[in-house]
Amino acid sequence: MAKKAKKANDPQEEKKTLTLKKSNKPDGAKETYEETARTEYNLLNKKKEISHQDNIGGEIEKIDYNSYSISELIEEFEKLSKLDKWYNKNKIIQEIISQFELKFKIEVQAKKDLFLKEGGNEIDFYFLPSYKNNFDQLLKDYKKKKRNYFQEREENQRLNLERKLEIIETLKGLINVDENINKIYKKFRILQESWHKTGPVPRSQSNNIWQTFKHHTEIFYDFLHLNRELRDLDFKHNYEEKIKIIEQAEKLSEIPDVLKASRDLNTLHRLWKNDLGPVAKEHRDELWARFQKASNTIHNRRQDFDKEYDIILEKNLLKKNKLISKLEEIIKNLPKNHKEWRKSIDDLNKIRSEFESIGQVTKKYNKSTWSRYRELSREINREKNKFYKFQKIEQRKNIELKKTLINEVKDILEKDDWNDYNNRMKEIQKDWKDIGFIQRKISNQLWEEFRSNCNLYFDRIKDGHEKNSKKELEIKKKKESFIDGIKDFKIPIEIKEFKNFSSEQWNEFIKLGDIKEISNKKLISSYNKEFSKAIETSAMNTEIKKEAKNHIQFFSIKDDENELNREIQNIKKKIDEVRSEIRQLENNMDYFSKSSNKNPLLSDVTTKLEELKSKEKNLKDDLVPLRKMKRDLDNNLNENNIDQNSDKN
Repeated sequence: MAKKAKKANDPQEEKKTLTLKKSNKPDGAKETYEETARTEYNLLNKKKEISHQDNIGGEIEKIDYNSYSISELIEEFEKLSKLDKWYNKNKIIQEIISQFELKFKIEVQAKKDLFLKEGGNEIDFYFLPSYKNNFDQLLKDYKKKKRNYFQEREENQRLNLERKLEIIETLKGLINVDENINKIYKKFRILQESWHKTGPVPRSQSNNIWQTFKHHTEIFYDFLHLNRELRDLDFKHNYEEKIKIIEQAEKLSEIPDVLKASRDLNTLHRLWKNDLGPVAKEHRDELWARFQKASNTIHNRRQDFDKEYDIILEKNLLKKNKLISKLEEIIKNLPKNHKEWRKSIDDLNKIRSEFESIGQVTKKYNKSTWSRYRELSREINREKNKFYKFQKIEQRKNIELKKTLINEVKDILEKDDWNDYNNRMKEIQKDWKDIGFIQRKISNQLWEEFRSNCNLYFDRIKDGHEKNSKKELEIKKKKESFIDGIKDFKIPIEIKEFKNFSSEQWNEFIKLGDIKEISNKKLISSYNKEFSKAIETSAMNTEIKKEAKNHIQFFSIKDDENELNREIQNIKKKIDEVRSEIRQLENNMDYFSKSSNKNPLLSDVTTKLEELKSKEKNLKDDLVPLRKMKRDLDNNLNENNIDQNSDKN
């Protein structure tokens, strides 16, 4: 209903229809730009523009809903409200709602009268049947849908108004410009087409914006009238362009791909019909006949191709039947374990992709082929689900077995003679591998826990350390507790006070004791991370926060020459990588030297270059404190060496 109203009332749609009717002719009927435009416009201007209305509601069908029962009304309401074009039934829906409310009111009153007649107290009367809840939910959903519909329509009309205002402003700019009139007219035709394609605007603005567009269109026609000499230039241009189209159509016969040639021909016909105007009368029949001849060559090839298409459909049927046979083979030899099932599932996915990539089959077997494929696929999936349902029971057993092994490793680590369990640790690892399938997510979690504990054991063996388990665990717990308390620190806001404060805290942390190197590194990493979080939430300004974080990050390695060297080299490597990217982008900038500053590619390169330079600066800033630490460490080492030599002397 909405679409019909638009076509009947919008003069822009009438103009579009007129244009299409004319373009159906091989070369149209445009004798001159000015004459043609005036003719179309005069026809169009017989009616003023009327805003498009969606005509929500439409005509009420003559249905006596008074004779419907309550359940029939609910059923009808649900059916109509779920239609794609429900808004065309709005008035009918409103009638159904009214009838329902009336009938329900009558039923409530009848129930109430019966309740009172049987001796009930009016205050105790309650009647809310389930169908009322259903109806209320349907009504709620319908009102929401209706509300969203109007909101969306309002937004679309607003955007259409903005677009039409832009078109008018552009149209104004076409008058008296210092540009070729041929180009100006093409721009004008593009604006007209854009105006036609743009949907309705708010009703309050519809007439005004149409009158404005009409006014400036008339001004343009007056301007165009002064350039009749354009006709001959236009005819010449159209002749040259149609010759090009004809030559392209004639070359299509050389393309081996018939379907591509057919698609390209359709494109050329659209260009001929929609994008080009007339040529001089003496050339029209000649050009059209030549174009038709080239077109017929492609049409004949396409007809021959269609005859061969049945053979292709037969081949597609054979391909699909082969894939169906593979599915049948899977069912005959169902997998027995997870590994086999994974392979079968991969095969099934490959078969599915290949099946869907094959084109159509003969119409006679299309439905049966698809049904058989779908049936077999579903059967395989059902068997897969049965298998993994049983596997869940086995998985629970396997999970418990792995947890038992993890706990055994933990117990070994707690023993004073832990280094005497080498053989048992090897057996535990072998037992772990022999345990059956477990869901990947859980398996990964258990593996990480198992691996970390095994690594701890073998790291101890490798380092040759003896372990006093109780003491080490005690130290570890103290350090973890200290790290947990960092979030409650009152962080000084000045960098000097902060450095003194952080040094005090680090000394307190160190005093808690030493544990094995690997565990200690993890604790130091956690310490640095938590201290950085505390800095971020403090009242420091941004620059001091950055300096404070660097101080924390590098403080823990200030006495470790190897670690300092590694960190310095790592940052230098990053700087070199960033510099390499900068040089590459600067070289690329040369390609845009003659481009407009508005070039989006130039803008992207410029932005990226700025980001990289900022990154390089930040890395250099990070390098400064590390180098200072390295110098201080080297000076201390030299002083110690001097002192040692003096003692020897």
